[in-house]
Amino acid sequence: MASADRSARYTDYVKEALARRMPAIIGIAEEGQDAEAAKQLHAIARAVAADAPMVLDYAAWPVPGWEALPGRVNGKRPSEASFFDFEYWLYFRILKAVRYPETRNDPFRLTKHRDLTRHIDWAEQAIQKTHTLADALNLSLDANAHDLSQLSGPASAHDLGRELLRIEPAGLRRINIIADNFGGEFVADLVLATVAAEAGIEAVVHVKHLPMFVSDTTTDDIIILFDRLKPNTAFGHRLQAAVDGGKLRVTSNVFWAAPKFMDHVPLDELDSGDDVLNVLKGDLNFRRAIGDAVVPIETPFESLPILPAAPMLALRSIKSYCVAGMKVWPAGMSAESFPKDGSIATAQRIPARAT
Repeated sequence: MASADRSARYTDYVKEALARRMPAIIGIAEEGQDAEAAKQLHAIARAVAADAPMVLDYAAWPVPGWEALPGRVNGKRPSEASFFDFEYWLYFRILKAVRYPETRNDPFRLTKHRDLTRHIDWAEQAIQKTHTLADALNLSLDANAHDLSQLSGPASAHDLGRELLRIEPAGLRRINIIADNFGGEFVADLVLATVAAEAGIEAVVHVKHLPMFVSDTTTDDIIILFDRLKPNTAFGHRLQAAVDGGKLRVTSNVFWAAPKFMDHVPLDELDSGDDVLNVLKGDLNFRRAIGDAVVPIETPFESLPILPAAPMLALRSIKSYCVAGMKVWPAGMSAESFPKDGSIATAQRIPARAT
């Protein structure tokens, strides 16, 4: 992990997450589970509360890409490990507790799909007001303000970097949308993909292979969403037409859910060239792109030891300690104790690592 300097910005966030946010997430996972799964989840909650040494048994885990994690977490306490590694350990343990490898029991599905009809109805209104690629990129950014793993929504609103979203479709051959949260954010991403496809751009939406981080979009979520689409609506009709016409597709690679930074992103998943736009959604994906760095917020991306293997246009609302590459900042706001509740919406271009 880059810069595990345990700054106040980092330590205060982790202390709050371990005390309040992680127990709440385990509680979300318990909804609808049987007695044995609930028992296992309670044991995980007690271990986190006690700051007990972590154990991760990789045996029988069916998904590649996790092989290095046991060596990074086993024997360490949550307060000692990097928060990045601890989070992946926690979600691994949650998925094992509900027997996901055997049953594909998504512990967060009830939470993710509770308001799906409302989100689809909202997309119906949104797509009719979204006329340009720039409009669609702004919509996709705005929809990232809140996710289901947060304890509260944004308390204020600050925009940074929106000028980067004034992109014309004429120079683009392909847009990759590396998705984040299901629900309102994901239907906004589908509006973006549909508008891009209608402009003649190949639109590829990349989703998770595993149900991670409470609200992450998975392939199973896509199936359920498409089953609920109404063909006589603008959103349903235009989305389905883009799919049927071969200009929009949804895909998944095990990398997107793996505990790895994006210097290892499989480039064959993204294609390459100046006419390809990689849209990176959400806070965790941003953290993965720059090695979860904890540095002064103005630190240039080019000076960081870890950068993605391909250039990214990162769209997120800030929900963690990980900030870099900031050339402007909200007036009067501290560069250390800024809000981490999604109040700050940012668009940033992250360069590819030097080859």
